[in-house]
Amino acid sequence: MIYSLRNILRLHRKRNAFSRLNHFRASSGDENSHDNSNRDKKKQFETLFQQYKDKIVFNSYLEHDKIDLGHYKYHIKTITHARKSEAKRYEEKKLPPLPVALQYYVDKDRLLDVETVEDNEESPKTFQLPFSRTTDVKICEDEITISKQSEEEFDRSNINKWMTNYEHFDDAMLSEDENYDDLDTQWSKYYGTADPMEPISHVNCGGCGALLHCNDPAIPGYLPSELFKGRKNEELKKMECQRCHFLAEYNIALDVTVHPEEYEKLLQSIRHIKSLVLLMVDLLDFPCSFWSGIVDIIGPDRPIIIVANKVDLLPGDSIGYLKRIKESLMSEIKKTRLREANIKYIALISAKTGYGVEDLISAMFKLWLYKGDVFLVGCTNVGKSSLFNVLLQSDYCKVHAVDIVKRATVSRWPGTTLNLLKFPINRPSGWKIRERSVRLQSDARLLKTEKEIRREQLSGKNVSEAPALIGHIGRTFNEYQVFSDNIAEKRQPIEILDERHELFKKSKWFYDTPGVIHPDQVLSLLSTEELLLTIPKQLIRPQTYYLHKGSTLFIGGLARVDLFDCTDPCRFTIFCSENLPITVVKTDEADEIYKNFVGTELFAVPTGGSERIKNWPGLQKKQDNIQYIGEGPKLCCGDIVLSSIGWVSVTAKIDTPCVVTAWTPEGRGIHKRYPSLLPYSINLKGKRVRDTPAYMLGNIFTDEELN
Repeated sequence: MIYSLRNILRLHRKRNAFSRLNHFRASSGDENSHDNSNRDKKKQFETLFQQYKDKIVFNSYLEHDKIDLGHYKYHIKTITHARKSEAKRYEEKKLPPLPVALQYYVDKDRLLDVETVEDNEESPKTFQLPFSRTTDVKICEDEITISKQSEEEFDRSNINKWMTNYEHFDDAMLSEDENYDDLDTQWSKYYGTADPMEPISHVNCGGCGALLHCNDPAIPGYLPSELFKGRKNEELKKMECQRCHFLAEYNIALDVTVHPEEYEKLLQSIRHIKSLVLLMVDLLDFPCSFWSGIVDIIGPDRPIIIVANKVDLLPGDSIGYLKRIKESLMSEIKKTRLREANIKYIALISAKTGYGVEDLISAMFKLWLYKGDVFLVGCTNVGKSSLFNVLLQSDYCKVHAVDIVKRATVSRWPGTTLNLLKFPINRPSGWKIRERSVRLQSDARLLKTEKEIRREQLSGKNVSEAPALIGHIGRTFNEYQVFSDNIAEKRQPIEILDERHELFKKSKWFYDTPGVIHPDQVLSLLSTEELLLTIPKQLIRPQTYYLHKGSTLFIGGLARVDLFDCTDPCRFTIFCSENLPITVVKTDEADEIYKNFVGTELFAVPTGGSERIKNWPGLQKKQDNIQYIGEGPKLCCGDIVLSSIGWVSVTAKIDTPCVVTAWTPEGRGIHKRYPSLLPYSINLKGKRVRDTPAYMLGNIFTDEELN
């Protein structure tokens, strides 16, 4: 009885698995053909890799376990896995055989399910869902596990109904009963129509700042006439343009026509207004994110605060690393036109975690008080819109406007802000500063206690990903009150921001401006998927490699560094997104390997098929070689900045030369940076991985350990 029950349960599980697999195949239509093409590409890659594997010295994508575990632990893991597999096969052989009738029944079911698969081909385990939503279907004895890939995708049917997200849209226009044989009519049904004769409104989009209209989809601020016509200004102030909606909901950037020169014309008004300028830079991409042209627009006397963003993504290399970051930043600033600017303060912040934002607010209150407007400027993708949204919810925004000003559109696509967004600044009167100081002191005590608790929790543990720099941003004033002559007058909450309202008509304003496109940045050359792989999302873990003369390393397919000349081997510490694999080859074979493997999983970026590779500009080198003089084995002697891709720190023996050649797409953004941003980062490496040029990933210092 037990024997029969065991066989029946095993048969039931297998039949359920195959029936669910059949249902999945039936619902996916012609997805199997797409999966077959994917498997063909995988086979082609494996064949190509077997042909060139002797020429590839190292690749972090293929050998990431060795970097994480080291040679010994990796060897033990391999042996343990082999033993478990052997033990599993042995246990399967010990099971009693199925009766002939049941065995035939199971085999017949299996044959029916795989009859479309070629004889000598394994049953496919990966299926391609519509519109690139990839899932891995793993068939095991007990269950089917469907795991969704990390990339963010969407359902095309939802996009067809995107206009229903707006409150004033009539859903009856999308009636399924109507037949639309004309493609133009069907397009207008889903995406609306333009009306060039309709006047442009005077209302700005709450996401990008462009004036709302329905004239032309190629002009910023566009809304279909079905949404735009007949709307009052009060209704339009609650709406966002089509481009911002697609960015926020579907991560799609619609193409609009905006010339870079128009951005600078838009900012010309700053010269004629008494104002403070916040110049934002990206700590992962300087000097390529410096906009030195701002000096020509505002003049050398205008006060400037440098706001360096994304400090939370930088690992601490030793005590005092934040101070050295500021020194490196100022050293690079002095090499540009910004040295002529009237720089009052430098702030290291993280608009994502809130670190340093309260200090920035205090500095603006102290240095600028309420003398005039404040303009937030900088290049694309440095985080201006994120900081705007953070300040909007802080003490710097007038409390009456906190809940009525729409947040700026935030996206990894560069250039999401197309016009001037703004909110009214809170007047820093004496009693407000006192109340704010009391709150900050209380928050500081709580933060100190929290750090002690975190330190105890992390003590004695090997932390693979150290906590980032975190800061708390609070609001001291939460009630709608206006204080005059020690009298508090209660007012009703305001629903729409009106500059002519008595609360705002004398206000000073904080403006978020469009990002200026820097010619050194490579982000404009990348697709959405490539941007997600290239831009770091979490604390960077540096990777160190020991290279001899005549060696080349690739960072994905986006950058290349050749060790052109040196008297002794050098160490290269790479700072980039963890999604970009590092490949080490000989310089003589670098061109051949790049030509054959660009567009494959070995390089990760660029990606997108043969059509994308045809349009890829390729790598071009900087004409002049870059030379460094070694400062010893425990100190980096400089950085090779590779635009928005990352940077490489060089370590060489003391007083020995190291000459390198750098390559990027179209040769953009290659700079020598000295002093190094994190000069002691070479000491973060782990042990050398046997028979490879790579070092293990070392432990990252937490902010508690360095303070």
